[in-house]
Amino acid sequence: MATIFKTNREFLNAVIKADVSKDITEFAQAQIVALDKKNANRKVSKSALAHKAENDGVKSAILAQLVADKPTIASDLATAVGVSTQKISALAKQLVEDGFITVCDVKVPKKGKVKGYTLVASDDVTDDDIAEDGEDGEDIAD
Repeated sequence: MATIFKTNREFLNAVIKADVSKDITEFAQAQIVALDKKNANRKVSKSALAHKAENDGVKSAILAQLVADKPTIASDLATAVGVSTQKISALAKQLVEDGFITVCDVKVPKKGKVKGYTLVASDDVTDDDIAEDGEDGEDIAD
């Protein structure tokens, strides 16, 4: 089965690590430098910033609804927070990646296993901690 690369960066890093000619490796390295330069100069749109601000508020609301030892499923969070289950799932995934919450399987009657979310047992997670993650607009969910 062929390897599927999600981004140009993944492909170029694979080329650099492979046993290929020096010219190809240098080309891949130059392309990565060009990607870095392009990404550094990229402007975040006003709508993306507005989505990020809205998402930060939803993330805070998610954290406020969760407790450390009792898993809560996305549909219950969506009802409590007032947004779609899909948005909760996307933002919860980001919170899991950022280490604020954990995910586990929860058995729900007539639905089977669904993802449940719990707070990570930590000292104090503040709204400022959430806003600091992904300040470049990368963690924006619609």
